[in-house]
Amino acid sequence: MNVNRRQAMGQIIGLVGVAAGGGIMATAMAAETCPGDNAIGVGSDGGDLGANLLTYVKVDPMAVAKRAYEGYGRGGCMYGVFDAIIKELAAQGHEDACNFAAIPTNMTVYGGGGVAGVGSLCGCLNAAAMAVNMLAGVDRTKVIRSVYHYYESASMPRGDAAFLTAIGAPTRTDDAGELLTPDKIGQSVAKSVLCHTSVTLWSKASEYGTGHKAKLERCAQVTAEIAYVTVDFLNKAMDNALDVATAAAGNADCAECHGSTKREPDVYFGTDVNSQMECQTCHSEHDVSSGLTGAHADFTCSDCH
Repeated sequence: MNVNRRQAMGQIIGLVGVAAGGGIMATAMAAETCPGDNAIGVGSDGGDLGANLLTYVKVDPMAVAKRAYEGYGRGGCMYGVFDAIIKELAAQGHEDACNFAAIPTNMTVYGGGGVAGVGSLCGCLNAAAMAVNMLAGVDRTKVIRSVYHYYESASMPRGDAAFLTAIGAPTRTDDAGELLTPDKIGQSVAKSVLCHTSVTLWSKASEYGTGHKAKLERCAQVTAEIAYVTVDFLNKAMDNALDVATAAAGNADCAECHGSTKREPDVYFGTDVNSQMECQTCHSEHDVSSGLTGAHADFTCSDCH
């Protein structure tokens, strides 16, 4: 005999009520306010992936940042950002609150360290895109690209006293037992969306080894910062007031020759790049009209094209 989740819940409630009385019965009944047999949506029926999005309501970026800082210690950067955004939305009591509450946020733990320590896409960004992509009422692509470019170009962690006080940081100490304050943690610009680049450049700037607790404190604060920025951008997008860069300004020059095209071999002359990431992080600029510089010095056009 097949028993659906609601029937199973009813049977469990009956058994619990007989065994333990009204107190636990009330708890079980409260669980029924978020029935488990409701589809969360987000394209789960295999149809239009944009047809079943969840309703976004404005939330406090600082409250999300605090959750994210604390969440980093439990499950890493991806979990910290994703859990904070989803739990804060679930706490608002709006029409999709139960759907947000049903999302198993611990599924994002894999993203720590750039996906299981591989050092690829930073878990903070992985989480931000995952959360934003299920939300209705905002320009999802613009928000995601804005967050990613912020990560590439901002000096992080922000380290201002008001922000750190609000999120309850720092909590980790150096070898002398002293709190890892902003003057010790320092700042760096990631220049990339990759975990290994971001952490390596921070380690170089701070002179802390990546196995030190300072790295954990730095990444916990970056987790809080990206959670804050993601929600801030979402709130602005709700008002059609998100006016920030989504890519480095220099990318436009590169795209003149290296943008995505439909060229076939007989007219193909340059390497196509289908990317929004900052070009100059890995590639030196070159002026084809006045000679090549940097990594392209002494090359001729035919060496690449």
